[in-house]
Amino acid sequence: MDTRDTELRSAWWSRLAGHLLWFVVTPFCMTLRKRLIIAEDEKPLHPGSEPVIVAFWHNRSFVPAHFYRYVLKGTAPLCLLSSASKEGAMMDALIGHYGMRTVRGSSRRRGIAAFKEMIRVVRAGYCMAITTDGPKGPIYKSHAGVVKLASLTGLPIVPVCVDMPRCWRAMKAWDRFAVPVPFSRVNVRWGSRIMVPAGLEDDALKEYAERLDAALCHGRPDFEPLDDFQQKQ
Repeated sequence: MDTRDTELRSAWWSRLAGHLLWFVVTPFCMTLRKRLIIAEDEKPLHPGSEPVIVAFWHNRSFVPAHFYRYVLKGTAPLCLLSSASKEGAMMDALIGHYGMRTVRGSSRRRGIAAFKEMIRVVRAGYCMAITTDGPKGPIYKSHAGVVKLASLTGLPIVPVCVDMPRCWRAMKAWDRFAVPVPFSRVNVRWGSRIMVPAGLEDDALKEYAERLDAALCHGRPDFEPLDDFQQKQ
């Protein structure tokens, strides 16, 4: 068996870095002017009142855990898909402070094991949060795995769009990771759920992934058009 199928990478410094990062990220996020916007057809349900698959872009992952803890008040058990790398171990330590757990794996390492674990987690009543273009892209292109998970479990996908009208970008990162400017406004938009039929084949999975892409990009004034971004690579 390829060790990549089972190996979880970790190091003492990666977990320590995650704990220390919490002391930086939390007061930073406290300065933000936060607003939760819920789609009209979702208003009868409080976000997180039932298991769903929460989808958002990798470069928008700076603030969602903070929103879960301090805006949604941790209303539902939430699990995050994180990589099996040392960076994933750091993320595991960080989000543990927010009352969340992780499933660790990706298409490159421990993918099958992580997918099976996600199925067990959502069937136990957890919401599953996934950065749909992570961990390495391509940017703004959802992987089929999130759609397949929805198809197998019957859970809806909720696209969560994070608006950061004023933010800094890590321009050398593959996803141009975004960090909001302190004291700036951040809107988190809880979108209309996408129901995925059971038993989808590859072409249908791709179609629903593209539909999710459109939902995640719609109405984002701070997103550079993808074609413009690709031309600069």
